[in-house]
Amino acid sequence: MSRQVPLLRVLVGFALLGAGIVNLGLVRGTFPEPAGFLALGLGAAEVGTALLALADARPRRLGPTTLGRVGIGALAAGSVAQAALAVSGGGRLGPTVTAAAALQLAGAAMLGVLTRTAPAAPGRDVASAAAEPPGPRPAGRSGAGTGTDAGAGAGARAGPGTAPSGTGLRTAGSLAALFTGAILVATVATFGLGATEAGEHAVPHGDHRLPGPPGLRGHHP
Repeated sequence: MSRQVPLLRVLVGFALLGAGIVNLGLVRGTFPEPAGFLALGLGAAEVGTALLALADARPRRLGPTTLGRVGIGALAAGSVAQAALAVSGGGRLGPTVTAAAALQLAGAAMLGVLTRTAPAAPGRDVASAAAEPPGPRPAGRSGAGTGTDAGAGAGARAGPGTAPSGTGLRTAGSLAALFTGAILVATVATFGLGATEAGEHAVPHGDHRLPGPPGLRGHHP
């Protein structure tokens, strides 16, 4: 499997999780209007899908191509519907809807790349193998005694310390991509949540004043 697939899968999970949180924050102040129902449905579906993507869990009966088409269509349709509801009646496209749509479209774009680079289903390999006629295979197909197998055997006999060259660079690049993606998603999600009704009434950090326990007034540690 390509190393690009799990990296894109995690980034898709990040984008959907951020979009879901923003949509759930949009529910406050818009429910029970149509925009509130749409935000609630999108937010719940996106958070659940993000958790499944991060856990690498998906329905085994549906191939990656089908899941990709359904996901891209749902994210694109949801973004268009949210924008249409926001500007209908003389309204404007606020920061919250913009942030949610940006994360949804980014997730849809990465989902399209992910489903195109995903490996083929194992059932296809089994079917092609079963269609081959029985009997001994040619030496070129079986690979017996070929230089390729000899090289593979030599690689397998190598010790665990003989890591391929560039593995450390690829790992560092993947970590940098994950860190950058997480920062971007958090920035866009914070921008969107700050414009919600709940965000506008949020108490800034450090301004919380809770009453002390009774009977301890004047006592300091």
